Amino acid sequence: MQYRILGRTGLKVSEIGFGCGNNAVLMVRATHEKQLEAVRRALELGINYFDTAFAYGLGKSEENLGNILKELGASPVVSTKIRLEPEAAANFESATMRAVEEGLKRLQRRYVDLIQLHNRVTVERGPGKRFSLTPGDVLGPGGVLEGFKELRSQGQVGYFGFSGLGDPKALHEVIDSGEFHSVQAYYNLLNPSGGQPVPQGFSALDYGRLVDRAAAKGMGIAVIRVLAAGALTATPEAGGGSSPEPLSPGSDYALDLERAAKVKFLIGGGMESLTQAAIRFALMKPEVSTVLVGFSNTAHIDEAVVCSGAGGLSEEAMARLRRLWDTDFGTLNP
Repeated sequence: MQYRILGRTGLKVSEIGFGCGNNAVLMVRATHEKQLEAVRRALELGINYFDTAFAYGLGKSEENLGNILKELGASPVVSTKIRLEPEAAANFESATMRAVEEGLKRLQRRYVDLIQLHNRVTVERGPGKRFSLTPGDVLGPGGVLEGFKELRSQGQVGYFGFSGLGDPKALHEVIDSGEFHSVQAYYNLLNPSGGQPVPQGFSALDYGRLVDRAAAKGMGIAVIRVLAAGALTATPEAGGGSSPEPLSPGSDYALDLERAAKVKFLIGGGMESLTQAAIRFALMKPEVSTVLVGFSNTAHIDEAVVCSGAGGLSEEAMARLRRLWDTDFGTLNP
């Protein structure tokens, strides 16, 4: 396993991070024995970064991870995320603090290395099921950031991050503040706009080189959805597309399956699978600190870990990819 530094935090994290989310279901719905086996295997192979959140099973992922790390006596780098509900608007700072403290209880920890805001960040506050916050809600007086800072002063959190989902303009504003230490960036072979140029009219959401912008501020970058919810796996029908709404606009699962079919040329010549090609592509970008992968079993862990230090895609492969991106996978004139 190779390691990188998470931005200006100084934290040394494994290139492959253990994603404890809903899509792979392992840390939410698998048996304790299966979860224990997977976490033990990951630690043995050098994975030292675990990412969870309240939203993963409404706290079950945090509880399960906390129990297993305690059972194993392990102390890896742990990140968790809070998701605020509309009633938090009365006082974002205090709501933030309560949410973090509740997460720490589920994790059975007095301190977490990285705390992240899980809500989307948008130009205007969004209502309903996916309650989103504005940059002002995050950065302003009585906002999320002030809650994070107070928790740090109390010794309960180390560093602050946020999920880079929402409106690119709003996300860039939070990045440009220089107040956050990390961001989770949507970046994969099917929508590389977080770290690669894409043409005007690109059908997936253009994140405007968010990875580069964050790195310029000294932020660590954790890549999310590197496998596009399973579209970039050998058996995408087995577990992908679990959400009725795409995590990122324009990346509907059915559409991503069509895009994925056009990058299968990457398999071969030392690249054993589309999964490995996807992970190695993300690791090619030096600004990336870690690539979060959701695992369903230990075989998935083994497949991901061999990508660390294995090298990137060939120049020829990258040139073919760029031609695909430049034409939006064949839908735009070059």
